[in-house]
Amino acid sequence: MLPSVYTLTYFVSLLPLWLYDLFCGTEYGGIDRNGDRDGHFAYFPSSVFSFPFLKGYIKKHLSGGRGHSVLDIGCGKGFVLLFFSRLRFDAVAGIEYDKKLCCLARNNLWHSGADAKVYHADAADYTGYVHYDTFYLYNPFDKAILKQCISRITASLKERPRKLVVFYCNPVYGSILKEKGFREEGHFYYKTRVFVLDGVKSGQDKI
Repeated sequence: MLPSVYTLTYFVSLLPLWLYDLFCGTEYGGIDRNGDRDGHFAYFPSSVFSFPFLKGYIKKHLSGGRGHSVLDIGCGKGFVLLFFSRLRFDAVAGIEYDKKLCCLARNNLWHSGADAKVYHADAADYTGYVHYDTFYLYNPFDKAILKQCISRITASLKERPRKLVVFYCNPVYGSILKEKGFREEGHFYYKTRVFVLDGVKSGQDKI
């Protein structure tokens, strides 16, 4: 799909989110460019057009979420957490570097009645990755931070061996995951790639 078509369909996909905010009194929508600092990028809402594909993959490969826990890294205003909370994950959480966005996400999720937690944290030094086996990123930060983030995730395999699944939307630095032993298992709209690390051995070899 041509970049211009991606751009057009992306902004069209935000219309349902705008309507949800209008009727539910939330603030999931809208771009926040103030978050573009310290290697962390501005907030862009994820496209709802990718959700059916995400749900299909989770239903087929992750038992609909049952027996799994998911972490949105750079969760922004919490929109993807709302989506994950409607599935069967044992635990749903997000981390966000920007304190204002973190508070806004918590408020949005409370208004939506979503069972999800939001932590104010920097992905580069977050210590809770061991509690999750599924991760979501929408190109939240630069290459240096992503390297530290993925290193921490793979290092957690020593404490808790498990299969890891990463949904990486707009995967500008997807090569970093491959360097750490992840294989690309599939892709779908909106430029979302699925990366999988099968076990502890391959993860430790790449740390």
